Amino acid sequence: MSKNDRSAYLLELVLFDIAYIISNCDYAYSSDERKYLKIILEKYDDDDKELLMLRTQFLDGVLSKGIDEVKKFIRSISRSLKNKIDDDLKDAYLELFREVIMLDKEIHENELLLYKILCDEWERESGI
Repeated sequence: MSKNDRSAYLLELVLFDIAYIISNCDYAYSSDERKYLKIILEKYDDDDKELLMLRTQFLDGVLSKGIDEVKKFIRSISRSLKNKIDDDLKDAYLELFREVIMLDKEIHENELLLYKILCDEWERESGI
């Protein structure tokens, strides 16, 4: 795997982490959110699916610690990505995260809070 391929792969994993946390921070897992995760998992081979399932276990651990830990986690990730992705990519990912938030047709206060953290860290307008 080339350095660019590896960087893209790692970025994709981190963005999966954010999407997973946002979709579960309301502590209610809707059928639409399950479909979203299934669609993501389908594009990976078995080894990568196993890695993602291990990541979800880690992320569930973060979620189990409460919203303050979740906020720290999202803030840390967003800061680490801030200078690694350009503004167009930030906007595209924020749009994806907005779609994740809207999957269950309700905006939970935790989802909005995490989305706002991402927007603030990336110096983007919320739009929600």
